[in-house]
Amino acid sequence: MATNSATQSTGVGSSNAATVVSILTTKRNPDLFQHYDLCKMSDGETKCRCKKCGKFMGTSSNTTLRNHLEKYCDSLKPIPEEGQTSMGVDGRTFAYSAERTREAFAQFVIQDALPFNHFDNRRLTKVIQENLQPRYRQVSRSSLKRDCMKMWKHAKQDLVELFEHIDTNINLTTDIWSAPHGLPASYLCVTAHWIDPTSWQMMKRTIAFENFDDAHTGLNLFNMLKNVMSYFKIEQKVFSIAFDNASNNTSAVQKLKIRYKPPCDGAFYHGRCVAHILNLVVQDGLKVEEIDSVKSDFRQMLQDVFYGGATRYKSYMRLCKETDSVFISPNWDTPTR
Repeated sequence: MATNSATQSTGVGSSNAATVVSILTTKRNPDLFQHYDLCKMSDGETKCRCKKCGKFMGTSSNTTLRNHLEKYCDSLKPIPEEGQTSMGVDGRTFAYSAERTREAFAQFVIQDALPFNHFDNRRLTKVIQENLQPRYRQVSRSSLKRDCMKMWKHAKQDLVELFEHIDTNINLTTDIWSAPHGLPASYLCVTAHWIDPTSWQMMKRTIAFENFDDAHTGLNLFNMLKNVMSYFKIEQKVFSIAFDNASNNTSAVQKLKIRYKPPCDGAFYHGRCVAHILNLVVQDGLKVEEIDSVKSDFRQMLQDVFYGGATRYKSYMRLCKETDSVFISPNWDTPTR
């Protein structure tokens, strides 16, 4: 224990009750002791003081401290127990559920691509407990990770069962890409597209995002796709697979075609990515000498305007405003898009 600056306070009880000499820090159960001050008393004893109601208690039992918060704290008594209904802001009944809160947090983290420690913050916990829901307990990164993984496994199994019973063809889009910044890792992403037979709506799901450490050969790509299709039970339901024009992709599709004998004798099995073809055409066209020299001059002009100092940048902004033009910043060359 370490001693912080002394905070004087009068104890609960008679006028000659011991007073607080100082507030101590402790490494005991953080989730529990965020609701208590560990106090050094004038009579030499150490006691816990509830931050909600100010009651002093012994320090020997965490169970006693927890029961005080859940059952006996006067400041928390008016608040409904977990599962007990109360009136919400919209007039409907509301019942707080820690389990439902964790589930909502997991959905929020997944949908917004947030880190698992997003809610692992004592200041945020204090804001929620003091202003929104006193019975809220901090959700740690480990708990949130377990909840997200559990949710992902359930969603994945639901998708397997959907594909197993769906009566329609499925089209796949896949590609291998390397990690940026010179990292050695590569990944395979597979997306499934199909028409929902009941609503006739186009559906899309990413069914695989796999680490691809092997050499990017047609055989290795074939084996990876075979495993993905087998897991989701869609081997006989794939109508086409959209790839770019790399030779290893063509080789993998030929092996898949021999193994699964797709509809229409595989005439549409290999869908060559139109966006990739157009990109190759454009990049090749930009290499023409006449265009390349103009491109170089134009790039230099943009660098002079946007990286040539604050004066030029402000002049450009003022010109756009005076001519009622849209202010546009440059999108530097991105050859793979």
